[in-house]
Amino acid sequence: MKDQSKIKYAIAAGHHLTAKTAEDILAAGGNAFDACVAAYLVSFVAEPLMASAGAGGFANIYTPDKGNFILDFFCQTPSNNSISQPNYKEILLDFGESQETFFVGPASMAVPGAMALVQYLVEHYCSIPLRELVIPAQTLAKNGVALTDFQAYDLQLLNTILTDSEEGRALFATDGQVKKKGDVLLMPQYADFLESYAREKPDWFYRGEPALSVTDYAREHGGYIRYEDFRNYQVIRREPFLFPYGDQYISVPPLPSLGGGLLALFLRKTAEKKYEVGSKEHFTILRNAYHNSFPYGKDVASLIAEMHLHYPNYTSIDSADISTSGTSHFNICDDKGNAIALSTSIGEGCTYFIPGTNMQMNNMLGETALLPDGLDSWKQDARLNSMMCPTIVFDQARAPSILIGTGGATRIPFSISQTLMNYYEHKMPLYEAIHFPRIYESENQIYLEKGYDYNTADIDKTIRVWEELDMVFGGTHSIDLVNKQAVGDRRREGVAKIVVK
Repeated sequence: MKDQSKIKYAIAAGHHLTAKTAEDILAAGGNAFDACVAAYLVSFVAEPLMASAGAGGFANIYTPDKGNFILDFFCQTPSNNSISQPNYKEILLDFGESQETFFVGPASMAVPGAMALVQYLVEHYCSIPLRELVIPAQTLAKNGVALTDFQAYDLQLLNTILTDSEEGRALFATDGQVKKKGDVLLMPQYADFLESYAREKPDWFYRGEPALSVTDYAREHGGYIRYEDFRNYQVIRREPFLFPYGDQYISVPPLPSLGGGLLALFLRKTAEKKYEVGSKEHFTILRNAYHNSFPYGKDVASLIAEMHLHYPNYTSIDSADISTSGTSHFNICDDKGNAIALSTSIGEGCTYFIPGTNMQMNNMLGETALLPDGLDSWKQDARLNSMMCPTIVFDQARAPSILIGTGGATRIPFSISQTLMNYYEHKMPLYEAIHFPRIYESENQIYLEKGYDYNTADIDKTIRVWEELDMVFGGTHSIDLVNKQAVGDRRREGVAKIVVK
């Protein structure tokens, strides 16, 4: 007998408090956008190393009346990249499997879009007043949030950045050591900031005291951002890049997200190939797909040219060549048919906290992976590029069927791709599709979760094998609207809830 039940709401997120906040709002009658605003603001205290008022990101949205669209609230470069002494500080982070250099400090800050997204959703789509939507985040900021395994791991990873400033030490360290699992994180100034934010004019963050504080600091300490950059910032509504995949259509952000194009190229190289799951052939096909897509992540012009060979509808924009690292993602659906997949990032953070907020600014201008011409070679007044790729899969009738996304920097589009391959091509249930071992290949190394048959003699690169699923491969938290399932990826402490009626 056909299942006649309908989804009341569904959530898949990267932290249990982010998910619970969304559920509480939905259960009380709010829509997906009410839940998104409340959950996003909670993530600033529950997931502060990835989400912040100083962050940016992308949201992939579907509504029954407006259809599918992308909200680009990613970070914007300043309007001037010529100052006499830009102030950077070089930081070496040890990721275990590799080390990487980043730059923090005043000159690494780009204009954030997080609060502009909140403002946009409240003005256009929310049904609950902002003063009510900030309450969950205020409560947690005052009462404290106990650190989970993953958040404590991230604290240790970013120890050098977080303890570089007096405020970072006050928030994230105890007796000179970064907090550990179970330790409580308090953000009382964030609670006060939200009180002011809900009370002031909607554009207060970009035209009032927060913008003035950041820009005064930047001007005095060798940063690029100016007040006009904040004042001119806007959320950009974009048409998604939609491409066919079997009987489905996949919606991803267009540029400035590089992730959408790389996801399409990767799936194109693996589609409709027959092989045994986990076999040597499977391993080889995934490697070949990497070889035919990964290089385009470092060259936007080449990505556009390659995409136009296969997808003439792929559009380009004037953007700056920078990508993101620390990323969080969640998905929310409601009983009205609304759906949102949201990814957000502050990079590694720049060590500067907006006064009176407990919120760290991003260091998007300090990520050098895609800046071969140097730190200050970014384009002026342009959206930054990113690997973030919140994804919605549609059926032939253009009804949403899967919502998915992940953190994981350069691994983002490839983690999503492998999950979709497992689900659609290998017919795995969603839980198995998410938790089947993944691979990732860079220029010098192969990263592999144990579960594939391979011959080391055939591999000309260093290979790193994880015996268990690992957070380095991202967390593809997902919702399956067709089979009424929601799954959080164990790799990153994913939490999911679906309620039918």
